[in-house]
Amino acid sequence: MSLISADALPAEPLEALGELARSEEELDELRHRQVAAARASGASWEQIGKALGMSRQSAWERFAKRARDDLAATAALSTDLSEEEAMEIAVEEVRAVRRRRARS
Repeated sequence: MSLISADALPAEPLEALGELARSEEELDELRHRQVAAARASGASWEQIGKALGMSRQSAWERFAKRARDDLAATAALSTDLSEEEAMEIAVEEVRAVRRRRARS
């Protein structure tokens, strides 16, 4: 699957570079969303790394921080939960992921 056709780029090299940079930003956002979806469905960092053509460690280093930041932002918005309630939810989420992994 090709997302960008060289023929579709502007003829002016600097304009083409700008278009490529915007496309890369969109692609990076899509990649982050798919990594998050893969993790939510129980995929391991090793599986994600393999799908991306990189090591487990490289995948974790590249994508885990954003996942933690997203979780922290969500937690910050949930001020109506006590710390104990939030911990219970987090523990249940981990258990659900482990159950999904065990079934596959």
